[in-house]
Amino acid sequence: MRRGFGVLCSTLALLAALTAATGCEPVVDSGAFRPPVLNPEPAPSSAQWIVDLVAGLNTPPRCPKPTLPTLAVLDTDGRNRAVAFWLVDHLDVCYAAINHRGETPTTIWFSPIEDLVARTPMPADTTPGVDSYAFTAYRGRVDDIQVTGDPDHLVSPVHHLTVDLGLGDLVTFAAYHYRIPATGKPLTLTLCTPTAPCRNAH
Repeated sequence: MRRGFGVLCSTLALLAALTAATGCEPVVDSGAFRPPVLNPEPAPSSAQWIVDLVAGLNTPPRCPKPTLPTLAVLDTDGRNRAVAFWLVDHLDVCYAAINHRGETPTTIWFSPIEDLVARTPMPADTTPGVDSYAFTAYRGRVDDIQVTGDPDHLVSPVHHLTVDLGLGDLVTFAAYHYRIPATGKPLTLTLCTPTAPCRNAH
């Protein structure tokens, strides 16, 4: 018993000496393994135009180019406008807002998922009078999200999709389409769910 204790002490002393000599601390990976995140609704072949459009644009450095299996389309008219996203991993997401194909720039963002959950959604285009998408996220599965406040400026209802990021970590991504008010005009829009306080949508 005493011999085993002596070996243990020697090992600990050696580890302490190595740590002091290198100025490093032992690294312990306590994170649980997460399998690759699967897209529950891969984009149909009719969304190839979105993939092709994004492939021809400069994307944020951490955004991979999307493919039909990785792309999730929340809303589109099939020709000129769409909002879609694709996951980088269980922490980050990329998303594209195509407000007016060929008329206004397609906007592509990279964002930590947690930032989307926490912040007020921003429109893809802030030009007064244009119709623009906004993109956001909720923790958990949310099956009913409504935009309220000013129906005259709402172009489309909320479209959403819940994704399992692994280990039962659910996030609901959501997007809606609304008209930016004229300069100086107030706009009150709120996002409401049955189980959480409403939050600003603009």
